[in-house]
Amino acid sequence: MTQTILTSEGKCLYCNQIFSQKEIGKHLAKHLAEKEKADTGDKVQNYCHIEVEANKMFLHLLVKGDATMKKIDQFLREIWLECCGHMSEFGHKQFKVSMSYKVKFVFEPQVKIYHDYDFGTTTRVFLKGLKQYQLNLKENILLLSRNEPLKIMCVMCKSEPAVNLCTSCNYDEDAFFCEKCSEKHEKVCSDFADYAGMPVVNSPRMGECGYEGGSIDTERDSVYKKI
Repeated sequence: MTQTILTSEGKCLYCNQIFSQKEIGKHLAKHLAEKEKADTGDKVQNYCHIEVEANKMFLHLLVKGDATMKKIDQFLREIWLECCGHMSEFGHKQFKVSMSYKVKFVFEPQVKIYHDYDFGTTTRVFLKGLKQYQLNLKENILLLSRNEPLKIMCVMCKSEPAVNLCTSCNYDEDAFFCEKCSEKHEKVCSDFADYAGMPVVNSPRMGECGYEGGSIDTERDSVYKKI
């Protein structure tokens, strides 16, 4: 996406304030530290704060330490990746990351790994452990924050948010189109109507294989909306 410098920001689960991609992690850490102080007793469990990034798209997750890496794999599929049941794996340069490993043993603070989905048209994202907390929660995974839909505008009219991507033309230049300009592009690009027209979605899997969007957090898995 070279048409503009995209600004990435996300909303905090706890206070609903919006923060930049750079700031949101530190902000969430303050809430989690406060919650850890308040949560006492024998029901507290280990939770890992994990940052997931793919360029300007990001997730902040709070994952139960005793959960397996398979839980994270499934979550990533549901929110960002799943299209045709492709294989996936976690990896690191210096050690193996099995789907059966417990999360707390993988995500020591500052440990960074990758996740690959689909070994043909691969989508790679990076996951980094930020800090571990002792909290009284029931969920295996909490979505603490996700980037709001990026401001991807139509390359033809330049005034309306893009709703479609032409995967055939996007190799040479940005090919994002609003609804009306999609109809215009279809007249000059036969591939667009045949197979290359794909929806703009809030995912690094956008435009790959048959991906059309996630199955959770669907409200934010949409196009940019003008205010």
